Amino acid sequence: MKLTGEKIRIRVKSIKNNCITNVEEMPKNDHSDIESNIEIEVENSDESFIIKPNKTIKKTIKKKKEISEINKSKLWEIFDNDKKHLEKNTNIDHLECIYNVQDEPEQQLCKLCNSSLMIMDDGFPTCTNIKCCVMDRDVLDYSPEWRFYNTDDKNATDPTRCGNPINPLLVESSFGCKVLSNTKSSYEMKKIRKWTEWQSMPHKEKSLYDEFQFITIMAQNAGIPRIFIDDAMAIHKDISEQKMFRGMNRDGIKAASIYISCRLNGCPRTAHEIAEIFKLDKTSATNGCSMAVNILHNIERNIDPSNQAELCVTLPSLFIERYCSRLNFNQELTMLSKFIANKVEQNNMITDNIPHAIAAGIIYFIAYNCQLNISKQDIKMICGVSEVTINKCFKKLELNKDSFLPKAILDKYS
Repeated sequence: MKLTGEKIRIRVKSIKNNCITNVEEMPKNDHSDIESNIEIEVENSDESFIIKPNKTIKKTIKKKKEISEINKSKLWEIFDNDKKHLEKNTNIDHLECIYNVQDEPEQQLCKLCNSSLMIMDDGFPTCTNIKCCVMDRDVLDYSPEWRFYNTDDKNATDPTRCGNPINPLLVESSFGCKVLSNTKSSYEMKKIRKWTEWQSMPHKEKSLYDEFQFITIMAQNAGIPRIFIDDAMAIHKDISEQKMFRGMNRDGIKAASIYISCRLNGCPRTAHEIAEIFKLDKTSATNGCSMAVNILHNIERNIDPSNQAELCVTLPSLFIERYCSRLNFNQELTMLSKFIANKVEQNNMITDNIPHAIAAGIIYFIAYNCQLNISKQDIKMICGVSEVTINKCFKKLELNKDSFLPKAILDKYS
C-alpha cells in the first residue's frame, strides 16, 4: 500500500444500541503517519458524528555544535603547516619571466639574459636568445579560443569550435553563451534564444546595440563600406557616453557618426547626403553633425595631438569620383574632372562656393563641352546643388577653358 499525504475516511453504519468494538490499536511507532490521517465516520439513523484520532506533533530542534577553542587551534595549525609547505616547495629561480608593461617594446629586455625581446605571431613578447626563449604570459589573450570536440556527439563534419569574440563596444554582452536557432528550429528553441539574449545583455548595452543595428542597416542600404560603419559605431559610443540626447537630436547624432566616419576615412559626405541616408530633415542632420564634431573635439582636448582624430578637409576633388560614378562618366572623363578640381584647389579660382558645389560645376563644365547627354537637372538630383549655383561655377570655369581642357579631348568628344 502506497502511503500519501491524503486523509483516509472510513464510513461505518451503526445499529441501534450497538457500538464499534474489537478495534485493535495500531502501534504508535510504526504507523504514526497512518494514524494521523485516518478519520472514522459513524453514520446513525438519527445523526452522524466523526471520530478523529489525537494528533501529536513533535518539532525537531536543531542543536548547533559549538567548536571548542582546542578544535579551532587545530584547524589553524593545519592551515599554517600547508602554507609553510607551499612556501618551501616554490622555487623563485624557476618562476616565469615577467616584463615591465610600462617599458616600450624597443626598450624591453629579458630579465634573465638581458637579450632583446620580439613580439611573436601569437602577440606575446618573447626572448630572442635561443638558450633562453622565455615568453611573457602576463598578457591577456583576446584571440578566439578554439576547442576540439569529437565528431561522435554530433553530425557536424568539423569538430572544432570557437569561443565568442569579445566586442570592445559591448563588453558585458560579450561574456556568456549564445543560443543559435534558424527557421527550422522549434518555437521553444526560438524562445530560449530570445530569453538568453535578454538575460545576457544589460539594458544600457541593449539600447546601444539597437542603435548600432539602426546605423548599420541605414549605412548598408546607402552603399557605405563596412569599415566606415565600424568606425561610426565606435564614434557613436564615445559621443553617447558624454551627453544624453533625445528626440530628433538623438537621430541627428546617430547620423553624425557616419558623417564623421566618412571624413576620417577621406571620403566625406555632406550633411544633406547624410539626411537622405537616415531619412531626416536637413536641419536635424546639420545640427547633429555640428554637435557631434564639437563633442569629439572636447573628448580629445587633453589627448596628444598625434593621437587625435584628424577629420579630412572637404575639397572638391574628394567628391568628384563619387559623383562621376553615379552619372556614368567613363574613366577618362573622371580623371579629367579630378585634374580640373586639383587645379582649381591649387590656384583658389573659386572661393565663393562650397566644395561639393564646385565639384558639381566641374562635372557640368565637362558634360557641356564634351557634349554629353547630362543636364543641370540630372546633376542637381545627384549632387544636391541648385541649378543657379551650378551655373555660377560653370561661368567661372569657362573663363579658363583653354587651360582646363586639352585639345585632344575636345576633338575626341566634339
